[in-house]
Amino acid sequence: MRALLVIAIVAAFTGAAYAYPQFQMSKDQTCAGCHIQPDGGGILNENGFATAEAVSQLGMPPEFMYGTLDLPDWLALGGDMRSVAGYMQTPQRYLAFIPMQLEAYAALTFGNFSGHVTVGYRPPEKDNELATIIWSREHFLQWQQEEGSEGLFIRAGRFMPIFGLRFVEHTIYTRRYGGTPLFSDTYGAAVSYVKPKYEAHLTGFFKDPLIDPVRLGSGGALYGEYRLDERTQLGAGAMVEISSYEQKYRGEVTAKYYIPKPEILLQAEVQLVNPHVGGYGYRQLVGYLMGTYFANDYLMIDLGLGHYDENIRIKNLDRDAVDLNVHYFVMSHMEVMFIGRYELMQFGNGGPSGAYAMLQAHYRL
Repeated sequence: MRALLVIAIVAAFTGAAYAYPQFQMSKDQTCAGCHIQPDGGGILNENGFATAEAVSQLGMPPEFMYGTLDLPDWLALGGDMRSVAGYMQTPQRYLAFIPMQLEAYAALTFGNFSGHVTVGYRPPEKDNELATIIWSREHFLQWQQEEGSEGLFIRAGRFMPIFGLRFVEHTIYTRRYGGTPLFSDTYGAAVSYVKPKYEAHLTGFFKDPLIDPVRLGSGGALYGEYRLDERTQLGAGAMVEISSYEQKYRGEVTAKYYIPKPEILLQAEVQLVNPHVGGYGYRQLVGYLMGTYFANDYLMIDLGLGHYDENIRIKNLDRDAVDLNVHYFVMSHMEVMFIGRYELMQFGNGGPSGAYAMLQAHYRL
């Protein structure tokens, strides 16, 4: 049982790097303003490099390998390494060290077309270890209407469907129980249109035929954001997933509000999920509220509240979590982060509580 528990925890914490949604509205109006992908994540663009240097205490050249490699204009490289160690209660109590991420990125751009690939480590599948311990989480072709971070984007390949606020921390309820759980990247196509005032993303996807996937269904997702002004953003989305044993319908609303003084960003996401299994339907509720305080240029503090109701008709199934994350951006390539959570079911009436307090190290190539 202890071995199975450790395996489950490693799977729960192993993650991938996406853009920090905390920087949207506080640093730039869109995620694409700092990344070469329309939904954020992966390789930074020039504005992203400048932001990485500006939010770090020690600075350092922010480009790939500190700019020591003279890459041609058509080639962009990157990568992320993360690991975490600390105390866990599940409800057993022990110390753990977990390797989270070891990935390299490459993007080749020729005119309006580009090819993107991510290669790295993932926890291997049982009885399929050699084929799954090294994998390509993302690989896709992209056509971009305009040079820069605006306009029309069309992608086809393997990537995460674009949905919701896209928090980095995949243990956040609206990711874990929402439409974008860890390792649910899959094959499909997406059309995105991004402008400073608004953006919209339409993704069609199908179950990965090559490996035993996390996303067991095929379907589509639609998500859009509208910025009322430089401080306020509202969003909404819908997702449909259909598999051999269930149909799942998901709708959501999101919101962001930035307060310049003091520098605080409020983010909220609520999803209503309607699964149907064997003709029987029920409702789930998933929500998350995060407040982020930018203490100074290099210190960012998140306080989050999560709620998940597995079936709103059945008592004692809902769970709640309080999260505290402290991000210290040491230099443009390195971040040290404290992550803490206290979680309980039905305020203690539905089962034992859980908790963790850990330090995470993140290095960007």
